Amino acid sequence: MSSHGTATLAVDDIPATEKPENGVKGLKHWKYDLMAGLQVAMMGIPLSLGIAIASGAPPVCGLISAIIAGFIFPFLGGAYITISGPAAGLAPALLAGMITLGNGDLAVGYPLLLVAIAIVGVVQVILSIFNAGRFALFFPISVVEGMLMAIGMLIIVKQVPAFLGVIIPPIKSIPKAIISIPEQVMALNPLICTIGAVALFLLFFLSGILSRIQATWAKLVPVPMIVIVLGGLASWIIGIDEKYLIHVPLNVFEHGIVFPSFAEAFSRTDLYGSLLVIIITLVLIDGTESLATIQAIDKIDPFKRKSNPNVTLRAMGVSNTASSLLGGLTIIPGGLKSTVNMLAGGRTLWANFYYACFQLIILLFAAALMNYVPKSALAGLLMWIGWKLCSHKVFKRIFSVGKEQMLIAMVNVVVTLWTSDLLDGMIVGVATKIVLLVKDVVRASANDPQGGGIGGAFKELFRNPVIRIGDSGSGSRSVMTVAANAVLRGTVGEMKNPYKIYLSSATCMNLVKLDAALKAIVVPEGMKANYMIILAGKIVDHTTMEYLHGFQDRAIDAGHTCVLVGMEHFSGLSDHALAYRVSQVPGNLTAFA
Repeated sequence: MSSHGTATLAVDDIPATEKPENGVKGLKHWKYDLMAGLQVAMMGIPLSLGIAIASGAPPVCGLISAIIAGFIFPFLGGAYITISGPAAGLAPALLAGMITLGNGDLAVGYPLLLVAIAIVGVVQVILSIFNAGRFALFFPISVVEGMLMAIGMLIIVKQVPAFLGVIIPPIKSIPKAIISIPEQVMALNPLICTIGAVALFLLFFLSGILSRIQATWAKLVPVPMIVIVLGGLASWIIGIDEKYLIHVPLNVFEHGIVFPSFAEAFSRTDLYGSLLVIIITLVLIDGTESLATIQAIDKIDPFKRKSNPNVTLRAMGVSNTASSLLGGLTIIPGGLKSTVNMLAGGRTLWANFYYACFQLIILLFAAALMNYVPKSALAGLLMWIGWKLCSHKVFKRIFSVGKEQMLIAMVNVVVTLWTSDLLDGMIVGVATKIVLLVKDVVRASANDPQGGGIGGAFKELFRNPVIRIGDSGSGSRSVMTVAANAVLRGTVGEMKNPYKIYLSSATCMNLVKLDAALKAIVVPEGMKANYMIILAGKIVDHTTMEYLHGFQDRAIDAGHTCVLVGMEHFSGLSDHALAYRVSQVPGNLTAFA
């Protein structure tokens, strides 16, 4: 038995050629998806409550979001084992938007924010029609990493008051919130803070112990649920004041649903600018994080299925609009919940449907029990999630790829914290990435008479990186009988009749064009293809290296052969296999390939 345990057992009774499908055909896997949905619900319920509170919304709104996502997403497809619902990554942006629209009053700002979420969903559906999912490749990995690190820090800072038991209005400015922490520490409530501290300790302690146990059951233990239940028991025994507890309406249909204020939003022209910024921010963060998550989850899918980014984007759009109409938050696929679903044996999106059903049952019949949960315990849970996004392990992983990756990520983090705006951080992060790429292209072109300076470097970054496919001249896409018996560099064996794909500088700025070119090479089903990707440009950035390695893995999984040629002419900025690389050969590398 492999280390995946349950997940491996779950696939053993399916023929190797059969892959579970969504829709009606997927219902035959109900017993696996049902149990996985229950398992994920045990972990997802406290997360949904905590994310809603971190967003400045009533706790019940997190559950509403998760339920709506589960009732819509499985019917629209796009992915296979992802579990969708409210996301901690969007909580800081939602809270900031709510404060802005309500001039500091969350109750006023929330119905207006729901209007923005509804429009975000419509925009996502429109973008999916134009195949915009592919543009997720444009975002540099270092910028995405920096965004997630900044989100983790924002979550931690925003939860300090609730963790300490200090009841104050939310502070939009992050520098101001950080400066006010010492004052909050002096005013802390010892009992409430102790509950939060114990919850935080147990989250780290229990998850740390379970992570060292190899058995699958250890990975399926719902640590967040255990900690929240213990917090609820403590509050019940001690008799904590209600102002320190969450509040979920006993009858959600009468008191729990907030509707968007379309009339006010459209009639107040002074809100148009703020709404536009919030919509752009949510579209970018929601889309980028959603598509990055499904790609990550595809890598651990035991059935090796590949999600469709545009269908997922459309599903997210419909789910977001539907969620907003019933007072719910933004919806994206969750990495943590999706991983638990895979380990629990979930096979199709019906697991997401069952997950929603269990949350609905608990919301309808166990709301009174949820009202015993201390806000400080949920704050501890959110701090634990935030730490996962910005811990020393994240810094170490980014730094191992290259110093320039850390620089870009940290620029993103610093700008986000200074301006309290995730969009500003992403914009400056991308700009920093472009400046570094231009610098390296100019340096690599120093001895090239056709280098073209800064203008030529920009052209190099954004033009189609495919020089040609095949050896019969520019634009050829035929399978060429070339180097029929050539032994490939760094490989053992022969490659006959390869698709020779010559690339100039390949970066995240032109990766969409490379992706389109590779997808245009159609190999008849049942035939074996040999791909020879020849690097002949000035630079290959980290995002592209990860893409090429991913393409190579997918080609090999499909029974093809794929090799990267020309790597010896580049110098990596670190020893990492996916490190950013700069050419060490002056002039045109095509001759060396």
